[in-house]
Amino acid sequence: MVRLATILIFTVACSAAAPRAAQTCNGPVSCGREQLVEADQALLHAIQRRGPADALAAASLPDVKLLAEGHGVVSGKERAAAAARTLSPFTWTMGRADVSADAQLGYSFGWLAKGHYAAIWRRQNGDWKLAVFLHKPAEPQSAQPPGWFAPFRGDRDPAPRAAYSVEATDSAFAAFARRVGTQAAFTAYAAQDAVQLSRTMVFGREAIRQLFDGDPPLEWGPIAGEAAQDLGWTVGSWTLGDKRGKYLTVWRLQDDGTWRYVLDGGVSG
Repeated sequence: MVRLATILIFTVACSAAAPRAAQTCNGPVSCGREQLVEADQALLHAIQRRGPADALAAASLPDVKLLAEGHGVVSGKERAAAAARTLSPFTWTMGRADVSADAQLGYSFGWLAKGHYAAIWRRQNGDWKLAVFLHKPAEPQSAQPPGWFAPFRGDRDPAPRAAYSVEATDSAFAAFARRVGTQAAFTAYAAQDAVQLSRTMVFGREAIRQLFDGDPPLEWGPIAGEAAQDLGWTVGSWTLGDKRGKYLTVWRLQDDGTWRYVLDGGVSG
């Protein structure tokens, strides 16, 4: 198994057309998340109007990373836009959105008709911009998410100090997998509500344990990463025999200062 990580039909209160004045949030996390969801939906509509290349370029930071099947990871706005020209317009249903405790970093992910998307967003001058975008094929999502799956988290207490960086955690994760095996490592490093973007979405630590049952050894390592208080991400390279690819992992800081992944998925190339 390569590191590839009801369907929730949200009526999003803050759609791309909604003015900021219509928001009813309170607190930095709640307001930051509403604005991130607004940016997610604005990108969705822009892709339909203008196509993936132009829409992604307009929403991206200069150092954006695009992960797409067959391309691996493409870095930089111009190169990412060129790679996105191979993609047909697509739509999605958002599954979850969350932001860091300081509302400076966030992510969203969800379902395409036959695939998944995940987006890492970073604040720039008050606006949410794409730092990473993943687009991958997958089977249609027939099973509904479990009842415990929460699309949003609320405001929270200040985050503890992280014991290690997300890059160091990802490297330790990979080293642990070499010692104990892929299944044990992916189970141990998963948050209770983690999601794997695999052939379909797989929800929760126990389902992830079953997903990796009997999987052969997988090698990986991070090549980039970033964190803001209690949320972070890593992008890296994976190998499985003669197969190669890139992955995106989203990390959430736990109460004990350790990082656990809440989303993981990858592409070939």
